[in-house]
Parts: sequence; structure tokens; C-alpha cells
Amino acid sequence: MKVTVVTAFPEFLDSFARTSIVGRAVEKGLIGVTVVDLRDFAQGNYRQIDDYSFGGKGGMTLMPEVLERALRSVRGERTKVLFPTPAGAVLTQDLVEALAREEHLAIFCGHYEGLDERFVEKYVDLEYSIGDYVLTGGEIPAMTLIDALSRLVPGVVGKERSVTGDSFYDGMLDTPHFTRPAVWQGMEVPAELTSGNDAQIEKWRKRAAAGRTLSRRPDLLSRANVMDYLEDEVYLGLSVDPNAPGLAADLAQIALAAKAYGLARVIAAPQNREDFDALRARMSEVPEIKCVPSVSRMTEWAERKEHVPLLTVAAEIPSGLPWMEAKRQMVETSGPVLLLFGAAPRRGHVIAMRPQETPGGELPRTALISATLDRFFGSR
Repeated sequence: MKVTVVTAFPEFLDSFARTSIVGRAVEKGLIGVTVVDLRDFAQGNYRQIDDYSFGGKGGMTLMPEVLERALRSVRGERTKVLFPTPAGAVLTQDLVEALAREEHLAIFCGHYEGLDERFVEKYVDLEYSIGDYVLTGGEIPAMTLIDALSRLVPGVVGKERSVTGDSFYDGMLDTPHFTRPAVWQGMEVPAELTSGNDAQIEKWRKRAAAGRTLSRRPDLLSRANVMDYLEDEVYLGLSVDPNAPGLAADLAQIALAAKAYGLARVIAAPQNREDFDALRARMSEVPEIKCVPSVSRMTEWAERKEHVPLLTVAAEIPSGLPWMEAKRQMVETSGPVLLLFGAAPRRGHVIAMRPQETPGGELPRTALISATLDRFFGSR
């Protein structure tokens, strides 16, 4: 990966490109960082690069002809031109990962009032922002992007797990970290981390990351696959009409979807207890589906299997919660989870979730369930 930074203050970035992890990556040739002085493309005795903005109320703006000459000197066939600006798209981990796939990034740092808008319209591929505040120039946002990009280049960070465990990488905040001594000012490192039990340590890390995300940035849950952050298994429950046409084929598709998203089991119950024998006979074609006589028996079976109380997320309840709030409560609550479609049990801890709204009308049951599974357990 190559990054070129065009700036009126090259000394601002020279030391950055030689320091710490980024500096070592540049030295090893893992990434290339070139700093270009915008004044090298100015003309006249004063090497002027900016002028007053039209309209009388603005300050100085970088001139389009100077910017264009600089661009011609650095631009290749596969160069993506970036402009850090408070008016740009917010720089997220997703955007960083997308930019890491580019062969060459050319970052034009603004100063004063920024870049002439005509240059931006003609040449800039992406405007990005590192936050809702204004800086004196684009050099700090440029360094921010380079630093974030460098962590994604193989070999830059010593341990791959250090990258995949970072905040935002999988939609959650990072887990808390501790070092020696084990006791400092009366505060102890969590016992799980000093246990030597890898499974116990990993489980603690996941729950700690989930708890931190819930308390600080619950909005991130919309992007997260929460399966690994739950304490116990997840089951998919269905209340079905055994006489419905195509039921076996539909349930076979649902079983495949549930397996793909990591659910432990699909459980089906007839809408009327008298139809249990008919349902069980039809489901002999789909051995992945466990049949029970009723929804209440469904919850009893899951609780007996896990030996702890069950959390039921009942979908398709008109008065229920939005899916995002249901997802938050699912992560916050310990114990196994039953994601139930078609009915709501009368006992236990139940989260009622309102139906998904689609602009084109009602979704078929198989599509609805797949969409719901993806919202809870899909990778971003």
C-alpha cells in the first residue's frame, strides 16, 4: 500500500512517518508514505498557494491550479484522491478497511478555508472527517488515517489477534486489558485472566467487551454479530401450521439458515396441540427439526437442556420493541436464548419484538427469519 500526503507543512508529517509502528512499517517496506510539499507547485517569487475566498466573509482558500499541478505529479492509474474535511464522511473502521484495499491513496491536506471547491468536485474521490470539530489543517486527519490503515497491513502489528480484537473490528468495543502487578492499589486483576484456563479467559473477554459496549456505545450493536458474546446456546422456535403447503421445504431452508448463523437447534410446535402427530410425521423428512407438542413445551425443553432459565425473544409482536433494543437486551441478559416466531409464551423472561417492516409488503416466513437471524448474528 502507498499513501501520498500533499501538504503545505511537510515537516508536520516527516517525523510521523519515521516514528513508532508506522515508521518501522515504512522502513521494512510494508507501507509507503510519501510527503509532498504543496509549495513546490506554486509559481512566482512568493510561491503563493492560496488566495482570498470570493464573497468577502471567508478566509484564505488553497488555489485550484496549484492543487492540480501537485495532483498531476503524484497521481497514478489507480490513485484514489482523499480530502480530510469536517464536511466529509465520518472515518469508521469499515471505511478504513475499504480504503486499505486501494493501491494508492493521495491525501490533500486543506488549510484555512480548505480546498477550492472546483478542485474538489473535479478530482476528489472521497471527503472524510475524523469527528465533529474543526482543526487548523488536514495533517492530523491524514496521520490518523495512515495509522489506522497501517494496522491492517499484514506484518505491521506483531500479533494478528491484536488487530482482530481491536475496538470496532467486529462491531464491539475492545475488552479491558491488565498487566502486572496482579494487585495494584487494592484493585485486583479479574481472576479469570490469571486462571490459565484459555476457554474461561476467552469467555470473560467476550462478556467484558459486551458489557463495555452496552454501557458506552450501545449504538455499535447494530453492526455486531452477538453470538460470541452470549453466555449460552441460541435456539430457533417456530409455531407452525402442520397442514400448510410446502412446510417441510420451508423448514428445511430455515434449518440450514439457523445452522449457518450458529444456532444450536430449531424447534417446531403446532399451532394446535392436536396437530402434533401430523407435524411430527411431516418433519421426518427434516431431521434437523425437533418437534414438540406446544410452545410451552418448547421452552420447557430448552430450559431442561440448559438447566437455567430461558430468555425468549418473541418476534412478530405488533406492540413489541424495535429489533435493536431487543438485540441490546439479549446481550445484556445471561442464559440461553430462544428466538421464537409465531407465538409468545406466557412464562419466563420474554422480550417481545415488533415485526420487521418492509416497504414492499410482507416477507415470506423463510425470508423473514433469515433477515432476523442476520440482524442478530450476521457479520458486518
